[in-house]
Amino acid sequence: MIMLLPLILTTSLVITPTAIPTPTVTSEIQKFREIIQEKVKTKLQEINQKVQTNPKRGYIGTITKIESTQISLSTKDKNRTIILSPNTVYLNNKSIKIKSTDLKIGQEILVIGVLDDQQNLSAKRIIVTTIKSSQNLKTIVLGQVIDISTMYSLMAIIPISNKNTQYQVKTDTKNLQIISKTGEKLTLKDISKGKKIIVISTSVSPSGQTLTAEKIVVM
Repeated sequence: MIMLLPLILTTSLVITPTAIPTPTVTSEIQKFREIIQEKVKTKLQEINQKVQTNPKRGYIGTITKIESTQISLSTKDKNRTIILSPNTVYLNNKSIKIKSTDLKIGQEILVIGVLDDQQNLSAKRIIVTTIKSSQNLKTIVLGQVIDISTMYSLMAIIPISNKNTQYQVKTDTKNLQIISKTGEKLTLKDISKGKKIIVISTSVSPSGQTLTAEKIVVM
């Protein structure tokens, strides 16, 4: 007796996986760039806000009133209140340290500091000047050194208050005085790229972009 075994055909079902697109190198680079650009934008906004809320300033004027914690200063455009603190540094016209009690009504002074919310200047340094020198002072710029040319006795600075502007500073004047923020005498060799300085100029080019330095304060 012959038995017939049924032939069972089995069909194998082959499933081809769907390819999942992987990010290309180009898209990853673009995404990275966008992240960096956003971080840079945020940082610039923080810097601009800081400059606007606490701008550094320098004023020249005549002392009209002296109190224990502040003095009144008559400047070219208005009367200003100067706030004094235990950290305020006082220098005479020879860059020698003096005391707050050495200030007198009627003296001409240069005040360097930071504006508060009421637009009063919190003094960091007060420098006594002569009437002649203060009348000649035309420009005071607080900026950062971005380039120095010893061959041509020039340096380029960008003002802290306006990063879209650039000044050329001539440093070949015979009477150029360079001091630190504490009044220590320095030389041009002590100024390097990246340093923040205050330039006091008595001569400005017609374009207004070239200053002849009479005094430089290294911050």
